[in-house]
Amino acid sequence: MHIPDGLMDPLVAGIGWIVALTFLGYAIYRINGKVDDKTIPFMAILGAGIFVAQMLNFPIGGGTTGHLLGAALAVFLLGPWGALVIISVILVIQALIFGDGGLTAMGLNIMNMAVIGSLVAWVTIRIFPKKHEKLAVPLAAWTSVFVASLFTAIELSTSYSISGGIYGISAAIAFPTMLGYHAVIGIGEGIITGAIIYYLAKVAPETLKMQIGAKSAEVTQ
Repeated sequence: MHIPDGLMDPLVAGIGWIVALTFLGYAIYRINGKVDDKTIPFMAILGAGIFVAQMLNFPIGGGTTGHLLGAALAVFLLGPWGALVIISVILVIQALIFGDGGLTAMGLNIMNMAVIGSLVAWVTIRIFPKKHEKLAVPLAAWTSVFVASLFTAIELSTSYSISGGIYGISAAIAFPTMLGYHAVIGIGEGIITGAIIYYLAKVAPETLKMQIGAKSAEVTQ
């Protein structure tokens, strides 16, 4: 769901930057001083894996792309604030080095995938009681992808509406393409995320207790 340069109305893009920088600043504040020598390499490895997964893009119409998100996996392993930071770093690298997502739209991309994706996944995980945690993990992954795509569709259609069709994509195209494709992508993400978490619970349960600035989650082995 990377948004490229030149597609969004400047007002919408500006709001994205404000929201993204505000939450990113708060996330950095929350994890500041809580990242130790053991957590740093784990974050780097996790970030590299999510980076590769996100680079598998395919066009879904209107100039945007569909791909796995990885926010729920990062949230479960690092907490919402650690996840928000590493997803943001991934998006910056993708835009600057690989041209995946535009510079002017980077605020919106960070807001949609790092901020909304991470926080939605975190809330979904937290509202489920422990006895239903096996359902919470894949559902959090699906929900994070779907809600992030919903906000992307809203932004695209809003840009189209307020600019008189100069920017963005009409709602008739944005909503069906973004939500339809990502509803399917979310199923795959849910399966992959659940499988990774339960595998780690069996072979490396200590990795599920490394959350930064938040109470750690647990998965029954």
